[in-house]
Amino acid sequence: MTPDELLEEGRTLARPCVHLTRQGSDYCGVWGGMGVVPLRDARFRHWLSVSSHAVPGEHGLTGCISVYTNQEDRMTGLVLVNRQATLPPIPDGIKLYAQPATCFPPLDAIFRYGSPAVQTWLRANQWQSEWGYSPQFRDHQITTLCASAYQEQLDLKGRTIDAVLGGWPMPWRVGDWEERPDCQLLLWTWRDSPPWIELWHDRGQLRVIQRKTE
Repeated sequence: MTPDELLEEGRTLARPCVHLTRQGSDYCGVWGGMGVVPLRDARFRHWLSVSSHAVPGEHGLTGCISVYTNQEDRMTGLVLVNRQATLPPIPDGIKLYAQPATCFPPLDAIFRYGSPAVQTWLRANQWQSEWGYSPQFRDHQITTLCASAYQEQLDLKGRTIDAVLGGWPMPWRVGDWEERPDCQLLLWTWRDSPPWIELWHDRGQLRVIQRKTE
């Protein structure tokens, strides 16, 4: 396996996503404010509301989605869905616009879902695909390009991108993906982080997760 071959594996696994920014023409979300689907509870912060049609993939959602987190409990969050709601022409938050993009996968995804050639290469390195990537993996010369391609697309401080719809999740810690093997990442906030807020479609249920690096 060469660096270019592994990079091509990543391109093959790339997923469509949508960057939400403060400039554009396709209005599809609102950052801050009261929430398009309102929650009248002072303990909860509204992060953003999005029109479900902008979220890539098959998720069965319609109308608008509003994502909140509990400011007293830094681990929990809440999502409200109104299937008849539409985004207001003049919101009390900041308008967000859809910018279609492609999400290059992290090395964990390439290890797990790569072709037979990837699996043969992993075995040659005495590594199992379900372990994901870690600094203990010895063939760093091969993985450098893919690691850079993944990192370069991230704007984790939200300098120009407020949030991402769809795409690949970040493997925050060892074993993180094993907890959600069949789940779909719908939304991931970047602005005002940490925490980073994730919205998951988890076996028919919607779950909000707050992420921190510490």
